[in-house]
Amino acid sequence: MKQVAFGLVVTLILVSCIGIGTVSAVSYSNKEMVLTFDDLEGGDAGTPLPVGYEGLSWDPEWFYWDADQDPYTPHSPSTRISSLNYGGWIDFSPLPQDVVFSGAWISGYNLTQVYFEGYNEGVLVGTSATLTPSETPTFLDAKFGGPVDKVIVVNSAFNFFCMDDVTYIEQVMIVDEDIKPGEEPNTFSRVSRDPLPVAIVGETELDVSKVNMETLKLEGIAPMNCSLEDVCSLEGVSGKDGCCDMVMKFDSRKLAKLDVIRHAAKGSTVPLTITGILADGTKFEGTDYVVITR
Repeated sequence: MKQVAFGLVVTLILVSCIGIGTVSAVSYSNKEMVLTFDDLEGGDAGTPLPVGYEGLSWDPEWFYWDADQDPYTPHSPSTRISSLNYGGWIDFSPLPQDVVFSGAWISGYNLTQVYFEGYNEGVLVGTSATLTPSETPTFLDAKFGGPVDKVIVVNSAFNFFCMDDVTYIEQVMIVDEDIKPGEEPNTFSRVSRDPLPVAIVGETELDVSKVNMETLKLEGIAPMNCSLEDVCSLEGVSGKDGCCDMVMKFDSRKLAKLDVIRHAAKGSTVPLTITGILADGTKFEGTDYVVITR
């Protein structure tokens, strides 16, 4: 069983690379993940769910589609999944930790019944209640009672159901983000054409060279470029600390179009969150703030 500590935020105490005791900025927090499938467009019974979708392993019989089709009502517009089998499985083992599976929204014909089985290393952890679908999406609560690494969706009558907004809780690493390293406060002008520099602060418990650069997003916006440099220290302290940082530059014109910035009053403080995934599949995020000057 993978190590997991749901319900806790664990702060790691470590010795820095320059030999001085310090408190790591790396911690772990539980985060609810909802797979809406709405980033997938089109599809039909001949369109399989992409291999490795959202970092998980899926039964190859799952397919997706976004066209209107009663009674297969999506919970969130407009893509949902179904199976070319009597249900299917979702394998969470590619993730670094086990997950707490919450459940999913089900709709379809009342000719079938659907329930979940949760497993950890092949051992049955729990079984959900049984749901008879209707055209109105209904949340089927798993209530397994413990973390799982695999969920089997059991369906009694071929593919007379669809599933949407699959929900689970996993641990996410919280990292130290530093906007405009070396500057305080972090000012932002909505008419600036200069790229906005953002750093993920490296430390002994976070080797930023292990960041999958293709997964980096600041409020959903990908960086223009990335580099490994030692530019800052933990908690935004100016100056080098002997650990490499992931330094990114973002298009300020794209950031200025974000609703959270576009509608902000002059002088207000706006949070900007960086997200990404490490090479081992660990998801991470960090937040720093900018002050709107114009």
